Amino acid sequence: MVNATINGKAIQVPENTTILEAAKLNHITIPHLCYLKKVNEIGACRVCVVEIEGQDRLVSSCNTVVQEGMKILTNSPKARQARRVNVELILSQHNARCAECVRSGNCELQTVANDMGINTFPYHEDIPALEWNMDFP
Repeated sequence: MVNATINGKAIQVPENTTILEAAKLNHITIPHLCYLKKVNEIGACRVCVVEIEGQDRLVSSCNTVVQEGMKILTNSPKARQARRVNVELILSQHNARCAECVRSGNCELQTVANDMGINTFPYHEDIPALEWNMDFP
């Protein structure tokens, strides 16, 4: 067993348990999008980032294993800000037509964005209209 703390709460989890799994076992919510246990554990969305006391960089909780004595902060200002930026960047590449989408109301991205209070998109993609040239050489 490995001993650590999450948000000041002492926890004990089996070896090789990820931070995300440890949080779930202790009823602590960490937002995440791409994580599917034993299917996709690559940490690509970066929505599940957490801060570890004594480390400068944030880590993805879905593929970082809990280490003995680790002090994990899931809701620090640094982690919340990074999560918000990451969700906003994901939304910038998303069509965001939720009212028309068949997944509306059952969409993890929509839920995470709503939980973070994201209701406007600071990043806008200006795509020039394509001109189709049907005269191929």
